[in-house]
Amino acid sequence: MSIDKPSGSINKHHRALFMLPLTLPVNVKGLGRQAIQLALALTLLMFSGNAMANNREPHQIALVGTWTHIPDAPAVQKPAHPSEGLYRLRVNGDGTLTLLNVIKMKSPSWVVTSRDGRFAYVTNEEDAGTVTALAIDKDGSLRVLNTVISAGRQPTHATLSPDGKFLFVANYSVAKGGAGVTVLPIRSDGKLGERVQHYPFIPGSGIVQGRQEGGHAHSTTFSRDGQYLYAADLGGDKLHAYRYRPDNAQPLQADASRDVAFAPGAGPRHMVFSPEGEYAYVITEMAGEIEAFAVNDNRLTLRGKVKLNGGLDSAEAKSGGAIILSPSGRYLIATHRGTDNHLLVLKIGRDGLPGVPTRYEAGGIEPRALAFDGGGRYLYVTNVFTNTVMLFDFDDEKGELQARGEAAAISTPTDIKFFN
Repeated sequence: MSIDKPSGSINKHHRALFMLPLTLPVNVKGLGRQAIQLALALTLLMFSGNAMANNREPHQIALVGTWTHIPDAPAVQKPAHPSEGLYRLRVNGDGTLTLLNVIKMKSPSWVVTSRDGRFAYVTNEEDAGTVTALAIDKDGSLRVLNTVISAGRQPTHATLSPDGKFLFVANYSVAKGGAGVTVLPIRSDGKLGERVQHYPFIPGSGIVQGRQEGGHAHSTTFSRDGQYLYAADLGGDKLHAYRYRPDNAQPLQADASRDVAFAPGAGPRHMVFSPEGEYAYVITEMAGEIEAFAVNDNRLTLRGKVKLNGGLDSAEAKSGGAIILSPSGRYLIATHRGTDNHLLVLKIGRDGLPGVPTRYEAGGIEPRALAFDGGGRYLYVTNVFTNTVMLFDFDDEKGELQARGEAAAISTPTDIKFFN
């Protein structure tokens, strides 16, 4: 792995100091030499102070994960150059993104940042799955710490435990076998340890041909109280529940009594809990729905379903993707892919059920991931097949999106995360 850096340049504020004309912002008539020198010094100090303030101004940094291979799909618009790895970008004041550098590695498809902003972890979604740990330095630059095997194939998602002790990796595995959840310990220096636990997902429901011959772990999500981890098994039409015991060397304990079965062929993909943890929402890939659950003692009870496909009923039009909460927690935002390619905003009612979705064009093909910037003003969408990260303004009071256009052009972007 290597890190490519763009060439440096003189800061425009510093350059202005050398070009400053010797005209003073005061009336110098009748002033002595010492007074003139003092006024000039104050003027230079003012410009220098502004320059220093701008240099100290914190900038958000975006990390964009990618596939470094080009997918073999009819809708793919092949980029001029394949992705080279993990992209680090600066968030500009208008929400657009400026490339800073690329950390070269294979298919860093999912990105996780630690709560303290010191470390990042990426899943390298290849046949021989690996996970890479990176340090985030104070200036926002990245250093690769180490890489470990994921004990599976095509790791596609990962979640940190609330206490930061462990990373839980979802190995998808396109072929039968190689799927499941792997537990990796986090060392004090941020490096990943070798696996301490692994739960294989072997049987699939077999309902959707070519998709469910075996299990496929697609995501891992903690309950709000941090006591349970849920793993979405797209191939087995199931949520697997695990009790989290952080003081144990092997911290997960399977709890089949809290597993959740989905309709045959639904394909649970991603999951999110309401802010208080009273409700949970799962987006299904093949059914193209959001399923809403009431949560009581970390037991999930189905309350309702919402279709995402806008009345389109073909298999090609059903492809649920990402699901997140708005910054206030009052709205769900989801992506629907396939031949549809829309974003959906759903207001959460007092009863915890999502309302009728408002649909917005995604601005590209295959909107795989969603994320808000740190301020919650901008929403970013990674459109994998059209090689773009799209930018939207979001009004959290009204629950409305406004398309702004392209934030950055990046080959096969699969995920985006932010840190200061």
